[in-house]
Amino acid sequence: MRGSRWVVAASWLVVVAAFGDAAARAENEKPSRLLVVSVTTGFRHASIGTAEPVLEELGRSTGLFHCDFLRMPPGRAPQPKAPKRGKDVSDDDWKKQEAAFRAEQEAFRRDDQAWQAGLSKEFAKVFSAESLRDFDGVIFLSTTGELPVPDLAAFLDWIKSGKAFIGFHAATDTFKSSDAYCEMIGGHFAGHPWVSGGEHAFVVHEPGHRVAAMFPERFRWRDEIYQYDMRYKPENLRVLVSLDMQGSSPKEPWHVPVSWVRDYGKGRVFSTNFGHNDATWKEPMFQKHMVEGIAWALGRFDAAAAPNPDVQAAEYLRSVIAAAAAAAGTDADALRGKADAKIANDASWATGLRPMLLELRGMKPEDRAAAYARVVTEVEKP
Repeated sequence: MRGSRWVVAASWLVVVAAFGDAAARAENEKPSRLLVVSVTTGFRHASIGTAEPVLEELGRSTGLFHCDFLRMPPGRAPQPKAPKRGKDVSDDDWKKQEAAFRAEQEAFRRDDQAWQAGLSKEFAKVFSAESLRDFDGVIFLSTTGELPVPDLAAFLDWIKSGKAFIGFHAATDTFKSSDAYCEMIGGHFAGHPWVSGGEHAFVVHEPGHRVAAMFPERFRWRDEIYQYDMRYKPENLRVLVSLDMQGSSPKEPWHVPVSWVRDYGKGRVFSTNFGHNDATWKEPMFQKHMVEGIAWALGRFDAAAAPNPDVQAAEYLRSVIAAAAAAAGTDADALRGKADAKIANDASWATGLRPMLLELRGMKPEDRAAAYARVVTEVEKP
């Protein structure tokens, strides 16, 4: 990837060796069976078509898992697009265009009912208790919207019973109406100011953690990065990778987790926001990240999963410092150095500032100056 700090050729040799190790470890174990859901009822990512064969090949080459896919059923009519009024369109012609669009919408709704019924029937079959017993875990592959899972509570209980849940990219843009699903996966999509064409900065909080050890401690990467709504709970998750706000744009004053793990009852959850771009799925380091995250979620090895809210609070504070310094034109490095020294002396200090930092989420950018000043004052206190 252009501008990346990764040396891809060398990285590929490392990843090939690592995949070989994974295959050797899996040789005497039966491959796990994973249900891969790539159905979308909201936005559909084009990279799903790239991701499906990558997942299938990784499962086969490592011997770690076998994929059963629940894909979009064929035959859905395209949804009509709303007309745009041209400069020279008369009022009468525009009314006719609007009436034609409404008629197309009504025809689409009628025709779509049969397709939706078929989709619900397929979900009822695959997500039945009898069917789920055959799987060791599930992957939500950039799913979006309200999927027709017949009993969401029962599905979440199935995960809690000791199953694996793996979420890629837009899995956090799924079941927005369900606080329980949001609590399980960790957060829900609330926009992506860091767009797919931009090169963003990232920090790895635990370079020695197997699910994140393939990444440099700090790196740059092109992908689309989500922020999460206020239902995000740092006390639930162990965040391994975050957006490095100081090296990214825009500099929003809050923490943006990217990859994390958590225990969920007896089950395990691995979620990563990476995966919008086709190139991401072809990147050896991301493939290694996937394999290790899936292996951990399946219980093939143990690694730390206890929540790390102090680490997240520290990154939250660094993000606010980056935004505050950019807004005021001051030296972010010096202020960050002072904050890091205080955090090193007392890891809970930044956590105590979290209520103050959260206030910034609800403020308009032009109203943040006073709040920034209060944060800076806390950092500079002796």
